[in-house]
Amino acid sequence: MNKNKTSFDAFLLIKNIKGINYISNFLQVHKGTIKRWETQKSIPKNYDADFRKMMNQIEIEDPTINIIKISDNNLTNEKKFDEFYTTHDTALNFFKVLKSKMIELKVNLDEYTFIEPSAGNGSFYNLIPPNKIIGVDFNPNINKNYIIKNYLDFIPEKKTKNIVFGNPPFGLRGNLALRFINHSYQFADIIAFILPPLFESDGKGSPKKRVVGFQLMHSQKLPLSSFEYPDGKKVKVATVFQIWTKINTHLLLSSTPKTANNFVKIYSLSDGLTPSSIRNKKMLNLCDVYLPSTCFKGMKAYESFNLLPNKRGYGIKILKNISEIKALLLNHDWTKTAFLSTNSALNLRTSLITKVITEAGYSD
Repeated sequence: MNKNKTSFDAFLLIKNIKGINYISNFLQVHKGTIKRWETQKSIPKNYDADFRKMMNQIEIEDPTINIIKISDNNLTNEKKFDEFYTTHDTALNFFKVLKSKMIELKVNLDEYTFIEPSAGNGSFYNLIPPNKIIGVDFNPNINKNYIIKNYLDFIPEKKTKNIVFGNPPFGLRGNLALRFINHSYQFADIIAFILPPLFESDGKGSPKKRVVGFQLMHSQKLPLSSFEYPDGKKVKVATVFQIWTKINTHLLLSSTPKTANNFVKIYSLSDGLTPSSIRNKKMLNLCDVYLPSTCFKGMKAYESFNLLPNKRGYGIKILKNISEIKALLLNHDWTKTAFLSTNSALNLRTSLITKVITEAGYSD
């Protein structure tokens, strides 16, 4: 049985017990998408962890329901409740940065209760005195002091002076982590989370743009070696650490990104196999410089669209200072500008390209 089939079996079990509406609400996925999975008899692997959690949540909600555990262990292996944990050193450094930033925000941590969703092995939970921390997790076997619950159904008794922190599950394109943030708005003043790199992107559809009620205070990339499996084996994952606040936002330094509209025009390009995947076909061979949007290798500038990895990326039409800006783009090390996704692919966005140009002095 292949991995997608395993996920599909889990889907059928949950659908028969709870219905499509339950799955749609849990995943925050449109019912039309779920019906398409059913027709195709295949579930994207990105949702494996979510289906594991749904199965566990259903049994927690109603112990009389006995969901048959699927023997092909993509859903029932030793990583059943989580894919990886944060190392102790990472959590410790994370907390040091948080304390420093709270001084800048004029927040007295002694007045606050910490809440860690998906508390897991307690990397963050164990940093806080027991009377000042609430741990929430699906797994009833990790820590008897945890609240065993789906965090998206959890509401603390005290609705003020709470800081939610930790390493939440990411979900597809950061969707589940985004839901954790927005759910926390009901009772948290501050969010401090390890998140997928998409939360640094200014691109269309970025989860960063869908955070409700909080303002971003701090963002930094974390080392790839910040995580480990339950057995202690290290795993390389690209992530960022961000702090979001809904209080004292007047203390945050605001800055408007510089633009370079008088110097360049950036096109999103794709010579797809279907009409829906074609982007700006007329400009495929009319730009001065081309850059990949995402790739594992070959993150550099090209002078021909046909050389782009996957025949997809950005075309830059230079409007003035042509030779200088072209040399800048061709000689720049784009591997240092691109951000890593959780699968270690390198990614560029128009905002990052524009920043390289404006920082070289070509701004409106």
